[in-house]
Amino acid sequence: MYTLPAVAGTILDQVGWRPGSDLSKARLLEPSAGTGEFVVQAAIRLVDSYRKHGVEPRARHLRARVTAFELHPGAAREARQRVREALRNHDVHHRTAAACSNAWVRTADFLLSEAPPAPYTHVVGNPPYIRWSKVPTPLKSLYEQRLPAETARGDLFLPFLDLSFDLLAPDGRCGFLCADRWLYMAFAERFRAKWLPRLKILSNDPIPAAAAFDRPVAAYPTLLIAAKRRTPRRQNPAPRHSGGQTLEELGCTIRVGPALGHTPAFVLGPGELDVEDELLHPWLDSTELLDGAIEWKGRRVISVFDGRGRLREIREFPLLERRLRRFEAKLRERSIVRNGAPWYRTIDRLRPADWQAPKLLIPGLARIPRAAVDRSGVVPSNGVYAVFPPEGETDAVYDHLRDGRLAAALNGIAPTLRNGYVRCYKHFLLKIRV
Repeated sequence: MYTLPAVAGTILDQVGWRPGSDLSKARLLEPSAGTGEFVVQAAIRLVDSYRKHGVEPRARHLRARVTAFELHPGAAREARQRVREALRNHDVHHRTAAACSNAWVRTADFLLSEAPPAPYTHVVGNPPYIRWSKVPTPLKSLYEQRLPAETARGDLFLPFLDLSFDLLAPDGRCGFLCADRWLYMAFAERFRAKWLPRLKILSNDPIPAAAAFDRPVAAYPTLLIAAKRRTPRRQNPAPRHSGGQTLEELGCTIRVGPALGHTPAFVLGPGELDVEDELLHPWLDSTELLDGAIEWKGRRVISVFDGRGRLREIREFPLLERRLRRFEAKLRERSIVRNGAPWYRTIDRLRPADWQAPKLLIPGLARIPRAAVDRSGVVPSNGVYAVFPPEGETDAVYDHLRDGRLAAALNGIAPTLRNGYVRCYKHFLLKIRV
């Protein structure tokens, strides 16, 4: 999936690679060039900058200004051709255009290539989004031999960020169209410890995937703009604990609510009665969580699995089938179905019995984190975490988290986003002491 032109232009603007800036000594790195959208726009801006500052755009001036890597030969060839044509259309001599396009775009794996001379004043791009488990085994083995251990895990974009940050000059700026999972997920904990003190994150704003990529994708990107600090920021000392156990040490189980795949299909409003009653179970989302209690609005979720976790036969439930047929086109678009699952199943296996025990419900994203006690067996949405304390301990655990204590316990453990919201992922919750 490649970056749309408007987004590439926005990132170049925000990192300061602009025609009005003096770019005669600037150096730009693109670690995953694709067909060259960033490089094409960067080339035009570079030439305009040279001309505005009275410098003739010749090959000897331009060759060292840009370095781009692209693993796939076909995409690299297209990137070089696009750069060459853009420069020619910008009245750059054809020999200069050819020399620059050939020098700038390298057909190579950024992660395995000999490191280019550092530092770069600007790094931009759209690193690949590939779960580590999906990387081909021979390549994954090679990466694991060559890459730092803290980056060879989770998602392939992580080592791309790591090497890019390494090659960025002090006070240099980087801009990435990138998933924000590295800021919160457990697989990036050591990576965060390494880089958050060294970066000043200027913005990390979400952008709809349809506005960012040239094809439909199931991704949740952000525009990450950051500057590299000259000296690492001092970390706040870890909070001292006077005792107590973490939720993990106490033996709490934490699960996130089941992913459905298309909520309108599987969640019925209070007045909807068009599915067999035996398949319906109370369901809520984070808007129904109060401090200490739930405020259920009457919505119910369909379980297409039986009590043993086996997928039901939809033809045995005519009301269910009639309802889901209304959503069939959307349900069939899901990746789980394209990979062979029946079109009507939920992404996660929803067994209501898994949610019956007394539990605390905590929103995964909240301006003020709060815990609600539930003894009704309600099924939470995928944006809510359920904490199951050992039998008889629910009230005692809640007493340690009530009246703002949960927010205080997460301070210094879970990250606060730019808009003031706190991420409450499972690995953060397990560290809370009670």
